[in-house]
Amino acid sequence: MRLQLEDIEAAAARIKPYVLRTPTLKRRVDNTTLHLKAESLQPIGAFKLRGAFNVMTQLPPGCPGVVAHSSGNHAQAVARAAKVLGIRAVIVMPDNAPPLKRARTEADGAEVIIVGPDSNERAARAAQIAAEQGLVPVSPYNDLGIAAGQGTAALELLEDSGGTLQRFYAPVSGGGLMAGCAVALCTLTPEIEIVAVEPQTKPSLKRSLQAGERIAVPPPPTIADGLRVRVPGETTWPILQRRVTRSELVSDEELKEAMVWALRECRLVLEPSGAASLAVALRECETNSAAHVGVLLSGGNVDPNLFAEISTRAAVGA
Repeated sequence: MRLQLEDIEAAAARIKPYVLRTPTLKRRVDNTTLHLKAESLQPIGAFKLRGAFNVMTQLPPGCPGVVAHSSGNHAQAVARAAKVLGIRAVIVMPDNAPPLKRARTEADGAEVIIVGPDSNERAARAAQIAAEQGLVPVSPYNDLGIAAGQGTAALELLEDSGGTLQRFYAPVSGGGLMAGCAVALCTLTPEIEIVAVEPQTKPSLKRSLQAGERIAVPPPPTIADGLRVRVPGETTWPILQRRVTRSELVSDEELKEAMVWALRECRLVLEPSGAASLAVALRECETNSAAHVGVLLSGGNVDPNLFAEISTRAAVGA
């Protein structure tokens, strides 16, 4: 089974009643025009709502409910979709998940189960619950239906930019967002350069692309809690291997600097994961050969204490 443009276009029509068509902001930096897709403005503060609704609107009649595992944004997306669609949701979250994301997941009525910090542990627990209770798993990334839903953001970005994009930046964890976006963009603009962005401490895609096979890394210490999946998804990996031009790494300090820039220059609140693509796009502006680049700002659910630091730095021009 392959992911095709037609799947993403069908997903766009399917999820239209449930998600926001987020704005694309334009900012000029050096010789580059940045087309910033603000998925941080989705109702749950992240792009994950797209994939969740695409999968969950296609559940069979009489479905007893769903189970998912997530450090936060996918958890919120599944919980919100379940609430809207009247479906039971059980979410497995790590004990180091941001309290704000856990609270919002519970506020939408999901049953939250806490496990350790490793992404493999929460995936195993979710699989166990699915088997024991007959719930339908909703993967955070390792599902073509999820990838198709996430790819709808790229369709909107390309339309808003007038089809001028020469390069595209997006964060990569398990790869659902990038897989969907890369298929959409490479099909419609075959010459586009696709740049994946990962934390320095989680170079799993970079190493996988170099090795030609999926490479796992140890649990990564990074403030980007949404980018801690240790290995590209089995389903998303063939797409990433074929479509991603290169993977770039970003430090926690660069993530903070990009968050400051977004707040100061765009009045946008980004979480560290949501600022990853922006961090590399800004880094490459000085030497950019591409006049128009697309940047997926994936989320804005930032910890209040970190946001206080970012706000202070933005106020003093740090």
